[in-house]
Amino acid sequence: MKSRVLIVQKTIPQYRRRLYELLREALAEAGTELVLVYGDPEPDDASKRDLVDLDWAVKRPTRFVPVGRRRLYWQRCLDLVPGVDLVVVEQASRLLVNYPLLALQMAGAKRVALWGHGRTLKATPSSRPGELAKAFMSRRAHWWFAYNELSAGYVREFGFPPERITVVENAIDTSALAAAGARVTDGDIESLRSRLGLEGTHVCLFVGALYREKRLPFLIAACELIKRRVPDFEMVFIGAGPDRHVVKEAAARNAWMRDVGPVFDADKAPYFRLAQLMLMPGGVGLAVLDAFALEVPMIATSVPYNGPECAYLMDGVNGIVLPERATPAAYAAVVADLLTDSARLDALKAGCREHAGLYTVENMARRFADGIAAALAS
Repeated sequence: MKSRVLIVQKTIPQYRRRLYELLREALAEAGTELVLVYGDPEPDDASKRDLVDLDWAVKRPTRFVPVGRRRLYWQRCLDLVPGVDLVVVEQASRLLVNYPLLALQMAGAKRVALWGHGRTLKATPSSRPGELAKAFMSRRAHWWFAYNELSAGYVREFGFPPERITVVENAIDTSALAAAGARVTDGDIESLRSRLGLEGTHVCLFVGALYREKRLPFLIAACELIKRRVPDFEMVFIGAGPDRHVVKEAAARNAWMRDVGPVFDADKAPYFRLAQLMLMPGGVGLAVLDAFALEVPMIATSVPYNGPECAYLMDGVNGIVLPERATPAAYAAVVADLLTDSARLDALKAGCREHAGLYTVENMARRFADGIAAALAS
């Protein structure tokens, strides 16, 4: 008999599109139907302009419930649960649908799996009730899909059985990104430089959503110090979000800064080809894989709200990770030294190349499909 799996997501970011396509194909080959349901973004998420719709998935309206300074989500998807053999939901205390689903799990009426980081990773303190709720639900799932081994370690700390944890190795479509980078010609690079009005030979890049955890004031202060040490340094910001005004204001007062806005998928490749380093002193996640695929080493810091993917970054091998306590001046000094040390820069690029093939969306989809099969069989 054909199995059915329901995955519930708040929204679908563009970087997840390929994962769901591959996962749907892999499950279909195994005789399992994937039902994917998603909802509406909250305002801050919508401002990132990185969401997509899938014509084969089910979109349901989301009701946002304000509770103090927090916003809870109610996704109308319980009617899809009957006839489903496994439900996969995000590990998030704000998702109200998780509670009735886990109640069904605890009653033995439905198998429910969690997918997530394993713990809260953000700059602002988490609410104690929210963390208690997350710990409670994390121990009671039928199965766990952990972002990577770091996340799996957090899940094991909850006392969850290791044999029921699948490590998916969170990834993006690095193969397509690397191929796009290979197609970029010298003429493409010069055309982009001209369009952006870049004149310097030392160009660095920020790519990602623009919000508090990205430490944009820190980065801008560091860039201004780099400029003093490397006169032809120029900085390009790619992204959108609630704090884009910080970048706009910085670019308005610094003629050597560029605010490009959001750019996705293959369209990012030319920007990486003209850059030497990727500057990300705030929260780091899947952008690490952009750096690997396009061979532009990342300079990060060990802030506690880095995503699990920051574990892929090896200090001095495929990037640089400064201590959390590093100041903008210390960060700027490292960047300025690297920009003028071609041998060390080439060594870091070689490290990016070496690690680019380890974390792919194809591997992630395969691991996820294997974990679903194991969860269905247990």
